[in-house]
Amino acid sequence: MTEQEWLACTDPKAMLVFLHGKTSERKLRLFAVACCRRVWHLAPHDDSRGAVEAAERFADGGGMAADLRHAHLPAVQVFYDLREGRQADREAARAACSAAAESGWTAANLSGEWSLAAEVAGGGHAGPARADLLRDIFGNPFRPVSVSPSWRTPQVVALAQAAYDERELPAGTLDTARLGVLADALEESGCDQADLLAHLRGPGPHVRGCWAVDLLLGKE
Repeated sequence: MTEQEWLACTDPKAMLVFLHGKTSERKLRLFAVACCRRVWHLAPHDDSRGAVEAAERFADGGGMAADLRHAHLPAVQVFYDLREGRQADREAARAACSAAAESGWTAANLSGEWSLAAEVAGGGHAGPARADLLRDIFGNPFRPVSVSPSWRTPQVVALAQAAYDERELPAGTLDTARLGVLADALEESGCDQADLLAHLRGPGPHVRGCWAVDLLLGKE
């Protein structure tokens, strides 16, 4: 995949295959969570939603693998209970199961298993939305951005942490107004990275795992 193809791609499976071996389990799991939160209304069962929330906590160091297992098993039961129900409900529950899967993920197996979420979010129409999420979380792999320690002032770090913590739920998206204020503070600290500033000021969607916020918080 070339840089131009990455920036224009609407096929999240192809993008995940390209990312194989180039990213962390945390970011892959947060991508899965973001996809589930896009279709939160299709997963009305507490067990399915609980699985997504457990996966999100685990991605950021909260809980243990056993917690994922405890969240995963009830979500699996919801999926089987819905096997005769609406396709959207079944796929939403199945996506929640995948988000809470106990085993570590790689981009290779996600590219196959995440087709589960494709149907949940509206079939073929969901591809561009999920591709945008991938670009928010993984940025542009062809143009890695580095941050000078001098830019990470106490104000910048505090604003980045607030943007990360104070999300809009249940969608899980980051507040674009907060990110705009963060970009202003970052620029005032001396940041001259146009791509970083532009992303923070962009319309998004921005979710947990956003490459720009992660960079400022030192998350991988």
